[in-house]
Amino acid sequence: MMFHEGTNVAGNAELIPIRLFGTPRCEAVRDAFFPSKGFALTAALILAPNQSLSRQYAASLLWENVEQKRALGNLRQLILRLQKLPNENDAILLTEGNDLKAGALAQRTDLAIFLAGARAEDPMRRLNALLEFGGDLLEGLEAGQDHLYLWLLSERRRLKDLFFSSYTQLLEELTRFGRASSNDIARLAECACKIEPEREETYRAAMAAYARVGNISACEGMYQLLMEQLRQEDRSPEAETVALKRRIQSLAATIAGPAEPEEGSRRQVLAKPRVAFVRPARVDGQPVPTVMHAFVEDVANSLVRYRTFTVLSPHSTFALAHDRVDDSYAMLRADYRIISTVFDDSRMSVALIEDASGEIVWSLEAVLTERHIHAAFRLLSKQVAAALAREIERLQVEPDRNHSGEAYRQLLEGQQLLRGKCDLPLLRRARSLFRKAVDLDHSLAVARARVAQSLQLEWLMLGGNDPHLLHRAKAEADASVEIDPALGVGHWMCAVVALYQRDFDISAEKFFEAEALAPNSADLLLQHADALAHFGDAEIAWDKFQQAIDLNPLAPDIYWWAGASIAFKRQDYGTAVELCGRMENDEPALRVLTASHALHGDLLAARESGSRLQENYPGMTAREISSLSPDRDPIANERFYHALRLAGIK
Repeated sequence: MMFHEGTNVAGNAELIPIRLFGTPRCEAVRDAFFPSKGFALTAALILAPNQSLSRQYAASLLWENVEQKRALGNLRQLILRLQKLPNENDAILLTEGNDLKAGALAQRTDLAIFLAGARAEDPMRRLNALLEFGGDLLEGLEAGQDHLYLWLLSERRRLKDLFFSSYTQLLEELTRFGRASSNDIARLAECACKIEPEREETYRAAMAAYARVGNISACEGMYQLLMEQLRQEDRSPEAETVALKRRIQSLAATIAGPAEPEEGSRRQVLAKPRVAFVRPARVDGQPVPTVMHAFVEDVANSLVRYRTFTVLSPHSTFALAHDRVDDSYAMLRADYRIISTVFDDSRMSVALIEDASGEIVWSLEAVLTERHIHAAFRLLSKQVAAALAREIERLQVEPDRNHSGEAYRQLLEGQQLLRGKCDLPLLRRARSLFRKAVDLDHSLAVARARVAQSLQLEWLMLGGNDPHLLHRAKAEADASVEIDPALGVGHWMCAVVALYQRDFDISAEKFFEAEALAPNSADLLLQHADALAHFGDAEIAWDKFQQAIDLNPLAPDIYWWAGASIAFKRQDYGTAVELCGRMENDEPALRVLTASHALHGDLLAARESGSRLQENYPGMTAREISSLSPDRDPIANERFYHALRLAGIK
C-alpha cells in the first residue's frame, strides 16, 4: 500500500504529523527543516520502556563516537530545535529533570499508533494500526555508528515480528464467522507482502482468510502472486502451502450451486402467461383498509418489469370479480390470478392460483404491524413481487417437476434423526442422508436447506471456530432458495446463517420473508424468536417463543436451549436455568446455563457448569466464548462476558 504524505491514512481521523516507518518525514512542520537525529530520538523515546530515556543514554545512542560532554551538548541543541518546531501547544518531547519523555506529537506518529493498536481488542483498531506499517523503521537513516546501527536492526526486527504475529491473528479473527470485507483482507495482505515479499506464511494466511469468507477467486489470485514470487527465487512452494491449496480446492468443490434443469424438461413458451390481481377482500365482509389496497396495487405495479409474463392493470382487474355471474372476468383471459384475503387491519394472505385448474400453487401470509408498517410495506412489496415472478417463471419453464421417491425417503430419514436434538454424531448422520437425497434429486430444495441447517448447528456446537462450516451453510441455503423461492425453510436458513455472520439487517429481512411463507412453523417461530433476542427485542422474542411452544408443547432440546437464551437476554436468569433443566442433554446450552447461574447468584453451580464448559471449549477465554453470541448490542455481550468471569473462566 502506498502511503502519501499529509493524507488521511488507514481510517484515522487526523493527519499523521510525523512518519517514522519508511523514509522519515514530518508533516506537522512545513516551514522548517526537521533534523534527521530528531527522527531517531523521537523513535527511540516511543520504543523505550515507559517512553522515557535518560539524557546520557540518548546522547550515547545518537553520538556514540563523541566525548560525553560534547554529546550532551549536541543533545541539548537538538532538544531546543525540536521544542521550537511544533505548531500550537503540541510537543515532540518533554524534559523532566535528567529524563526525556515522548510528547503529545510523538504519540500521534505512525509508530506510536502501530504500537498502541497492534494488540488492541477491537479488530478494526488493530487493522488500522497494522496498516500504518509503511516500511522499515527510519528507512535510509545514516546510522554511521555501531550502537545506533545495532539498535536500529534490533528494533526493526522486533517491529516486524510484532506485525506478522498480529497479522495472522487478525486475519483469523476478522474471518472467524465467515464474513469479512475482502477489501480489508486485500489491504492487509498487500501491506504484509511489501514488508517481506519472500515470506511464504504471509500468502498462506491471506489465502486461508479468503477461503474462510468464500472468496475462492481472490484466494487463487493470492496463490498466483506467491507462485510468481517463488519463480523469481527459483524455489518450490512449501508443503504447508500445497496442503492448504488442496484443502481450498476441496472446499470449493463442496459448495455447488443448484443443478440446472435438464434440457428435456424445458419447453418453449409460445405465449406469455397473463396475471390478474383480484381486489382484496376481508374474511368478515367489512371494508378493506386503504393501505391493503395500496399494498396489493404496489405489488402488481412492481411485477411489470418482468418479461416472462404479463400483468394486467389493477384498475381493470379490481373492477372484475372472478365469481361474477356474467362473463366479464373471462375477458381478462388470465392464466393466473392473485387472491388477497385480509384478516384484520394488519394481517393478510396472498395466494397464486392457476386459473384453469383452481390449484393454489403458492401462498404466503403478510403481517403489517404498526411497529414495522413502513419497512414491512416496502419489503413485502419487493419480496412478494419477486417471489411471484420467480414462481410463475418456474411453473412455465419446469412444469413437470417430479421428485425421486428414494430421495424423499432419504430426506425423511434425515429429518427423523435431526428432530431438534443437539447430538453431533446424529447431526452428521442426518447430513449424510440429506446429501444422498440431493445426489438423487438435485431439485429437492428442502434437502439443501436441511444440509445448511446441519452445518450451522455443527458450527455452533463446535465452538464457532470453523468459518468454512458457516460459509458452506450459506451456500446450501442460497441454493435452496434459488431452487424453490416459495419454500420458507430456505429463507429461514439464510436468516440463521446471516445472524451468526453478524449481518443483522439481512437476517431480519430473511426472517421476515420466511415467516410470511411459513407463518405456522413452530421451528421457524423459535429461530425467529432467538434472532429477535439477539437483535435486542427480548420481549417480542419471548412472546414468539411462547407461540412456538404453544404449537409444539412437547418440544425437543433445541427449543429449551433457545428459550433459555431469550430468558437470559430478558435478564430472567432463574427462568433461563429452569428451561435448561428441561433439556435431556444440557451440554449444548452450557454457555447460557453457566452465565445464568452466575448472574442469578449461584456461583457454586456456575463454577461447576463453567468447568464442564471449559472441557468443551479447551483453551478458549471468557472473551472468546462470549463472542460466540451474535448480539447487535455490545452491552449484552459484555454482560455475558462478565457472567463467565464470575464463573471462574479467565
